[in-house]
Amino acid sequence: MTVYDRYRTLLHKLALVRARAPGGESPEADALLDAMDEVWDAMSEGERAAMERERARLAEASDAREVHA
Repeated sequence: MTVYDRYRTLLHKLALVRARAPGGESPEADALLDAMDEVWDAMSEGERAAMERERARLAEASDAREVHA
């Protein structure tokens, strides 16, 4: 698994954890964020740029779901 794929996996896990406990912090979310920081540091500039685009796309999709709910 590439570092980019690892970060994507962690990002999706974080979304699931936050969906289970909206608005609240949790030890699980904190651990995921710490792991994401480590993986982010290992990513290349190109991988980081691609991930920023993906995170923006995921945020837009999340906002759209909230509007329709």
